[in-house]
Amino acid sequence: MWGAVGLGAHGFTRTEPPADRKIITTTRSHMQKSVQDAIDSCKPDSLIQIGGSGSKCVLVADGTADAYLFASPGTKKWDTCAGEAIIKALGGTMTDVFGSPIRYDADVSYPNKNGVLAAIRNHEFYLSKIPSDIMQRK
Repeated sequence: MWGAVGLGAHGFTRTEPPADRKIITTTRSHMQKSVQDAIDSCKPDSLIQIGGSGSKCVLVADGTADAYLFASPGTKKWDTCAGEAIIKALGGTMTDVFGSPIRYDADVSYPNKNGVLAAIRNHEFYLSKIPSDIMQRK
């Protein structure tokens, strides 16, 4: 599986998730109140809990899930960089839960301190649903 902006993503088959359902993927083992509150605010029809940031990105990339939401520190830059490349190659977006780009340059710390939000479509919808108490932490 690989992807590059302008070249697309390859090595897998993408199917569109059902348009009338919201399917979110998130952590299997690091569920905290902020993560649960963010998920609950999106009112998903289905929740897929799985380990590994890369696995969650694959679920978004292949269309199994609409969004990857983790509203807590915990992932590191090396957890998200490859998944973000594939999601961006598909026309999607990965940001922190405040909507800011995840930076990978040498001047930033390794942890993704503000969580992760990724989606191929409807990123803005999921971003708009982040609870205000989480948004006030920015």
